[in-house]
Formats: sequence, structure tokens, C-alpha cells
Amino acid sequence: MTHNKYLNLRFTIFLLIGSICFAQFIDVNAELDLRRLSEGDRSIFSTLAEDMENYLLSTQFSSEVNDLEMFIEIRLVLESVSRSGSQTTINGQAIFSNTLDQYFYAKGIQFPYSKGRKMYHTTAFEPLASFLDYYAFMFIATELDTWDYMGGTSYFNRAVEIADLGKDSDWSSGWDDRWKKSRKIKSNQYLRSMRFNYFSALDALAAEEVDLTIVQNAMDTFYEDLLTLDKKMGSNKETLHFLKAYHESIAELFGGLNHKSALKFLLLYDHDNKKVYESYLKN
Repeated sequence: MTHNKYLNLRFTIFLLIGSICFAQFIDVNAELDLRRLSEGDRSIFSTLAEDMENYLLSTQFSSEVNDLEMFIEIRLVLESVSRSGSQTTINGQAIFSNTLDQYFYAKGIQFPYSKGRKMYHTTAFEPLASFLDYYAFMFIATELDTWDYMGGTSYFNRAVEIADLGKDSDWSSGWDDRWKKSRKIKSNQYLRSMRFNYFSALDALAAEEVDLTIVQNAMDTFYEDLLTLDKKMGSNKETLHFLKAYHESIAELFGGLNHKSALKFLLLYDHDNKKVYESYLKN
């Protein structure tokens, strides 16, 4: 009996380690803002932040890509708690970020909750778990766009599918906005191409044998995509987030290639970082 007990323990540890190894996120920091709630209501959420972190860290969102090693920072603002019979409903808003170029503001969050309630990954719609799944797929999709051209399309589609389920559920608050957001980002082929070509240029520069032709072509395409994006979409929030995160490296690449036209355009498009672009134009 003792022998079997330790076998079961080792098997459980193996499963836990395996689930972490195959997860897509290696660091999740969830923070709750409970200031709008009463002292009594705050006590309900003593484990919620930790439960969200554990869910994202242990869930295998993709069996195909296991080495993304992504980070997510979550700030969940709980605005109100309502009760009807035995059901407690939470209302709030949240911000998801990788502290770099990915920033998602979620409003109209609504989900049922009870203290100690655990989350399980499922294909069926579950208000809180599906909410986390949606943003997990958005982060994965955007990351995969840096690996392959339009590489994240299938994961954007999965986010759209979750939002579709959310819109038709009894917990539909906010899901129409999320549906529109995922479709909008997926359809922005110019930013997605810019992201891929920027990282392609960095990869080429990091190679043992640097091929400057690859760097030149990638950044030429980056510039052409930015011009087209500006012409068709104007000032784009997601693009500005991307440039805010990587503008110094982008400016250095264009400066090294002596691409003055790109630097001049970026100076106008990304006005908040104009001093950086100006510094490379002076060189």
C-alpha cells in the first residue's frame, strides 16, 4: 500500500511538472483592486488572484507551440458584487499587458463567483475561464505573428470563437466589444506584417552570418506597411503601442540602413518618440 501511495505521488508530481512545461506562460502577475467593494465583500476574493495566475500558468493553450515563455500582467478592478438567490455575480474591468507592446483594456466584465471556486480549461463557455482563455489566445496569436508571417491567425480565430460564445451566453456583457477587438486586430494585416518583419530583421542580425539583404528587405517592407496602414487606417492605437515598445530599436535599424524617409515618417506618425527619430536623422 505504501509503495502504491508513493507511485501515485510521483505520478501526480509528473503531471504537474508536465503541465507547467507545456504551458505557454512562464510568469503571470495578477493584481486585484477591491477598493470599490465593502469589507465584507472583499473577503470573498482572497484566492482569486492566485487562482487566475495558476490557471494561466498551468493550462496548455496550444499543443503545437510549447516554448513561447510569455509574461502577462493583469489588473482586475472589481466594481460591484450582486446576489440573487445562491448566485453571486461580479462586475468589473481589467487591463492585460505584457509590459511591452500588448495592452488590452477589458470593460463590462461579468461572471459568477464563489470563494475557492476553481477554474478548469474547457471548450464549453465558462464566464471567468473563457475570459482568461480569450486574452491568452490574443497574446499567443500576437506572439506567433513574430515567428511566422500571419502565424497567429488560427489563435485570433479561437479568440473570436470564444467571443462569439460569450455574446450568445447568459453572461454577454462586454463580449461584443471583445469580438470586435479580436477581429479588428486580426484584420490589421499591415501591423501584423510590420511585427513579423521587424523581428525577422532582428533575427537576421543575430545570425552567425549576417545577411544585410534580409535586414534591408524586411525593414523596407516594414516601412511600406506603415505607409499603407497610415493611408487606410490613420493613427492606430495598436500600432502606437508597438512603436512605443520598440521605437528605439526600430530607429536604430533604419538609422543603420540610412533609411531617412522611414525615420522622417516615423517622426510624424509616432510623435511621442520624435526625439529618438530626430537623433538618428542627425547622424
